[in-house]
Amino acid sequence: MNLKIINNKGVFEIHGDFVNEYTNVVATFFNKLLDTYYEIIICLKNVKKIDERAINVMKFISDKAKRRSKTLFVLGEENKSINKQFEQANLNSIFIVDYDYR
Repeated sequence: MNLKIINNKGVFEIHGDFVNEYTNVVATFFNKLLDTYYEIIICLKNVKKIDERAINVMKFISDKAKRRSKTLFVLGEENKSINKQFEQANLNSIFIVDYDYR
């Protein structure tokens, strides 16, 4: 499945397979956003599949946000398709819970 990034009222939803083939697209997109915006909300609830390279991209985005004192919210911890990979990478702390953007 292809990957799409959709701006849903300021929440950037990633839909599809977040895998090696698309990691450069995601990294470039959010790298530019971090240069422009103070606060970014990424939703991973609609990610069907994620791999190690994509996990590394999420770590890169998170680290850059911290270095630049930006606010980053990542939604989607309840997505069972990706939760295990985040736990294995000790990156599940990236998620924010109880954030309702609708």
